[in-house]
Amino acid sequence: MAFWTDVFTLETWAQAKLRDYSVSGFPAPTPGPGGYSQKTFGKIAQGDILLCYCKKPATRWVGALRVLSDLYMSNEPIWGINAGGEVRFPARFNVEPIVALDPSLGVDGEEAAGKLECLARYGSNWWAFLQRSLNRIPDEDGAAMLELLGRDREPRPIRPPERGRRVIVSEDQSLLDARATSAPSDEVPGPEDEQAVTRTHTDIQGKLRDIGFREGFDVWVADPGLSYRDGLLGEGCLTDLPLVAPERTLAVMRNIDVIWFRSGTGIPDRLLEIENSTTVYSGLLRFNDVMIDYPLERAFIVGGDDRTQRKFEREIRRRTFEKSGLSQVTKYLSYDAVRELWASYQQLGRGSDSWG
Repeated sequence: MAFWTDVFTLETWAQAKLRDYSVSGFPAPTPGPGGYSQKTFGKIAQGDILLCYCKKPATRWVGALRVLSDLYMSNEPIWGINAGGEVRFPARFNVEPIVALDPSLGVDGEEAAGKLECLARYGSNWWAFLQRSLNRIPDEDGAAMLELLGRDREPRPIRPPERGRRVIVSEDQSLLDARATSAPSDEVPGPEDEQAVTRTHTDIQGKLRDIGFREGFDVWVADPGLSYRDGLLGEGCLTDLPLVAPERTLAVMRNIDVIWFRSGTGIPDRLLEIENSTTVYSGLLRFNDVMIDYPLERAFIVGGDDRTQRKFEREIRRRTFEKSGLSQVTKYLSYDAVRELWASYQQLGRGSDSWG
């Protein structure tokens, strides 16, 4: 039996939880040395233990998974779809949890660095050992980590950054991010029907909710009581904003159509406003009001035709949005891009089962 690192983000750990920690995934094998080579994967044997570390903003050890199978490849989108439209972490082992903790109960990285020789030798840069998965952990250190993971601990929330500090957003660019483009839509706009606009708004809001779930985020929707796909739009969503912010900021954020939060934290990762051509400015103002009290890294105006996109391109150039920095973090996303990514989750692997 050997011990190996298995590095997660808050979102990928949450996605693993949805499968009861029964599988662990890695990038596809590389043909030559370096990276995740076939030789590296060949060292992992059934019965080995993957010690799971959750990166910033958690920086905590959160679990131990026992390997139950040889390496196999899968296109099931357990960890989502990347910017190239490919399934993330297709190289996989079946595993069983020895221990799997909520990140709020995890072992602090600094604490572990003082007890594990494989980390201590890096000094204050102990995190360098945890930049990738499948680094070999000495047996003595592995046993010590298992003991640390088994201790009872009081929950310690993962705090959002203080005002003025940079938000730690999720690292991987998703297909949704990649499709946020300035290229005009080919859709020919027609006269707007109020009921049709409302139906479309709810449909897109629901699809953004679903994509957020699949990518491991905690999701807020502004209209939880609306009907969506034989249920309610708010099913499975946050019932209140986890963010610690002034009430006036929270009041604005409650009206933003969809917000994806880093899993288990009060850190917003993406803000999404669904707008038609007449309301783009109001959506940008909401984003701007939030930026006064809280740093944003990614925001999207989501629209259905080239009129909305042209309006976005004009409005985002306003001096007030350039001065606040909003113009640097906000992109336009088309309805078609949302629909295509949502459909991709239905079509790929057994992950489509949960979409109904």
